[in-house]
Amino acid sequence: MSGIDLAPRDEARLAAEATWVLRGNDVGEYTKPSPRLYPHQWNWDSAFIALGWAHLDWPRATREVASLLRGQWTDGMLPHMIYNPHVVDYAPGPEWWPEVPVRQSGVITSGISQPPVLPTAVYLVGLLQQDTDARLAWWADVYDALVDSVLYFSRHRTTAGSPLIVVVHPWESGADNSPRWDFVTGRGFAPSRRYRRVDTTIVQASARPTSRDYDLYMYLVELIATHRYDLRAYLSKTPFAVYDAFFNAAWYRAALDLNRIAAALGRSPAVAAGELDAFRDAYHRTLWNEDARLFLDFDLRGGRQIPSRTWAGLGAIYGGLVDAARAALMIESYRSRCQGHRQLPTTLPEDPGFDAARYWRGPVWVNVNWMIARGLEELGLMEPAAALADATLDLVRRAGWHEYFHAQTGEAVGGGDFSWTAALVLDLLRRPIATAPRG
Repeated sequence: MSGIDLAPRDEARLAAEATWVLRGNDVGEYTKPSPRLYPHQWNWDSAFIALGWAHLDWPRATREVASLLRGQWTDGMLPHMIYNPHVVDYAPGPEWWPEVPVRQSGVITSGISQPPVLPTAVYLVGLLQQDTDARLAWWADVYDALVDSVLYFSRHRTTAGSPLIVVVHPWESGADNSPRWDFVTGRGFAPSRRYRRVDTTIVQASARPTSRDYDLYMYLVELIATHRYDLRAYLSKTPFAVYDAFFNAAWYRAALDLNRIAAALGRSPAVAAGELDAFRDAYHRTLWNEDARLFLDFDLRGGRQIPSRTWAGLGAIYGGLVDAARAALMIESYRSRCQGHRQLPTTLPEDPGFDAARYWRGPVWVNVNWMIARGLEELGLMEPAAALADATLDLVRRAGWHEYFHAQTGEAVGGGDFSWTAALVLDLLRRPIATAPRG
């Protein structure tokens, strides 16, 4: 069911194939992102996947969330990976993350997190449950863990003088080899011990991060683990500490949706209005770039914005950090600079680091398009939202259920039978974006 197929599929067929992908990757308590390339449980993958399951089997969606929450640390962090102990041929393995402080004994995790999209997914999954009592009971059951996961970042990942969250590893950003991180890649950082890669035995190397990228990744893994996963201990030593424009927008959206759950449960807001206002002000003051008409990431060590212009700069649309007028300006500017490319390239073609086929350096990703489309929809910008949703569905109709898509040709690239592609296509089909503005 993977691969290029230029014959457009109808919506019923598309939904059936998406269902087949999710069921094929279901291992019981979690869903593999892809059959061979990603055999463990990944944080933001499971959040998106839960939304897809909610359209098919609502109890199964709640099990996906419960499985992810079992990896939570004592300080509230949700790691970016939970290792399946039955999977043996995967690298890097849990030996790179010693003595992780998990709440549940026996669970094996990584030592960094990922974009905090889970509270938003839980909010949306809950809304898909028509039984109000069942919805509220589930929200109440997971609420405290979600609060801890959101407050972990404000408590443990900020520095004096700013409420913005510090991202400490390219993997944590979710966009591993983005040109945004080229300012540190290739500066000679490498781990003290050898590592191996499995990804390039499954997917063509030209579509994956380079060896130079991986040298940095594994150097940072060693650094973070050596300092017991404590930002205060390694901040002065690490070459990588950034305010990621998307990650911070995802946190803000998570806080908003967590507060919506709190209101439904009759509880006080998890994140106070004053804290949200201060965060929003700092986000605009630190990250907005008028020339780029985007929000740009910020390098804490260099004390400057990172000039790469990527999809992360549109994250504020998803996050609820801009009004409709600003969002319309941003999306129109971005799209106009991508003429001749499939929408939306994850790096602007004008950027020196653009690569139409290599992972996060340019290819189109369904989750990115879904987040931007839903953000536009929430702002009432229905025409661009629907156009982006339609472009996304068309890519999958033509190229299949892949991890990402060539930014120029639309050809399928990366892992096949990709779960969040299936899950988010299901959501776009079951909750279509209307072209008329909300009345």
